[in-house]
Amino acid sequence: MPTFRIPLVWQEYGHITVAADSRDEAIAYALGPDCPLPDGDYVSESVMVDEDIEIEEM
Repeated sequence: MPTFRIPLVWQEYGHITVAADSRDEAIAYALGPDCPLPDGDYVSESVMVDEDIEIEEM
């Protein structure tokens, strides 16, 4: 029986606390590469196959 490697994506929901001079600055930091992702909760029914990556037969 063949084995397949399936690429999956899903969403999580979390919060971070940011010290900033403005709301826009805080959002820019939160979306930037220097901000670590927070611990999150799985968004129900958000899992799906990543269509941009091919499914591999192992």
